[in-house]
Amino acid sequence: MRRLHLAFILPCILFSFPAVAEQKLIKPQTQGEVTFVNGGVGSDEQNAMQALGPDYNLRLLFSINGAGEYASDVKVRIADSSGNVLLETVSDGPMLFAKLKPGRYSVTVDRDGQVVKNTATLASTTKRTSLSITWPREHRD
Repeated sequence: MRRLHLAFILPCILFSFPAVAEQKLIKPQTQGEVTFVNGGVGSDEQNAMQALGPDYNLRLLFSINGAGEYASDVKVRIADSSGNVLLETVSDGPMLFAKLKPGRYSVTVDRDGQVVKNTATLASTTKRTSLSITWPREHRD
């Protein structure tokens, strides 16, 4: 009877490994001195991003105003107060978290040619600053 249970359970375990291996993991990336993560598509990624959040002092969230939708494929550019570009990437999802030194930064985001500019002041590496960036909903005829 015990062998029968093992014969049944073992294939179930083996067939579950490809599903786990295919899941996209959110991995920190580095560009120059900036470490960042991005994603947040689906509840698993959102939970993973929230778990990583405390490690990053700048948190960006991208959404469509009045539509209840999040935005992805957003071009992100972060420059220091001297205009030096520290991070230039395209976000895979509606969240991007970055680790930056304390200071004042220019954050420019571009979604389908609609550019939004913000300023973020980071007081320390442990205190988090969040920017929620929204674009107007597109009206289609």
